[in-house]
Amino acid sequence: MQRPSTEDLTSVEWRDTNWIERVGGFQNQQMVLDYFSMSPFWDRQCNNQILSMQTQYNDLRQPYEATLEALRKMTGIEFAVIHEQPPVWVIQKRYRRGPEPNDVNPIATYYITGANVYQSPTIYSVIANRLLTSLFHVNSAFKETQKWMDFHPAKGYSWKSSKPTSTEKAKGQQGTLRARENQEFRHWMDRAIEASALRIAQNRFVPEQTVVANTPEVGSLTSVATSSQHNNREETGGKRQRKKTDEGNINKRKKKTASGK
Repeated sequence: MQRPSTEDLTSVEWRDTNWIERVGGFQNQQMVLDYFSMSPFWDRQCNNQILSMQTQYNDLRQPYEATLEALRKMTGIEFAVIHEQPPVWVIQKRYRRGPEPNDVNPIATYYITGANVYQSPTIYSVIANRLLTSLFHVNSAFKETQKWMDFHPAKGYSWKSSKPTSTEKAKGQQGTLRARENQEFRHWMDRAIEASALRIAQNRFVPEQTVVANTPEVGSLTSVATSSQHNNREETGGKRQRKKTDEGNINKRKKKTASGK
């Protein structure tokens, strides 16, 4: 017997929170099926719908166990709650062939989480989707590797080397040259600033030199300058004493000549 087909509604989500608030939640499996019967997943020609139409005008609605016994006596499409673990309920759409409990063929599966109703995807659709996703990534990997392949008529296929090209080398050399020029410029600028500072320190007065003498270079310059000034003073003092002694000797000679006469 050919298996009945069902519409693919895996992208549909349905809910009716007003109905749940009005009835106070799901009390039993019959209320779960009543809530599910308002969704677009319900089949209006199923055996459950036929039984509800037959008993809708009765004053006392038959219990859920009596409904299950009546469904087993019928053949065709029916809905049944196959798993119950609040807030999750699993509903199966199946085709009944006989009165035995397991004499059915599953068609589709639906589940309710809280107030939302969904259609569960089939195993075939899940595996097919995973295979398509994996093949897409494999194809992308092959396309990426083709960018790094090189072909030569004599050598065949080979991987492209990761050596930098001539333009990249030129850019790298320009960068290194600029860095060296900047370092040399900074070095000579520092030397020029130090030389100018030393010249300024040499031209300052002695009180100002003592303030600058904290650095070793300026201190050595000030010591050399003071020693040179001291030596100059000693030399000038010695010359003046010689002049005085020469004048004394001339006076003595004059006195001797005057007494001889």
